[in-house]
Amino acid sequence: MLSSSRFIVAIHALSVLARSAGKGPVCSNAIASSVHTNPVVIRRLMSELEKSAIVKSTAGRTGGFELGRPALNISLADVYSAVEDETVFRMHKMDPNAECPVAAQLKNVLSKPLRAAEDAMTLALGKTSLDDVVRAFA
Repeated sequence: MLSSSRFIVAIHALSVLARSAGKGPVCSNAIASSVHTNPVVIRRLMSELEKSAIVKSTAGRTGGFELGRPALNISLADVYSAVEDETVFRMHKMDPNAECPVAAQLKNVLSKPLRAAEDAMTLALGKTSLDDVVRAFA
């Protein structure tokens, strides 16, 4: 299964913003330096977070990014939903052999337990706010 670091990078970037709350926008270069990635990666990620109103951006020389709402009102589930565009578990990329009894039924057999696992993950992430994460750094 392929794994993505987008969620963790988003939490890292948002934590930088939360620690800078009230001090004005933080530029993508500063966030990228903390994350140890390219500022373009940060800007793309922030664009997705902005669509979900998790961050807001300010253009211009002194621009950058700020939280779109208080860290206490941003759950890890909100962040996950904003940056991960697929479900946790993905079925085959290619249609499996429909003549095989396993292949023909696998999706139906697995859909309920996989959905339950995804729901449990969302519930667990929903119990932790960005504020909880940032306070743990203190």
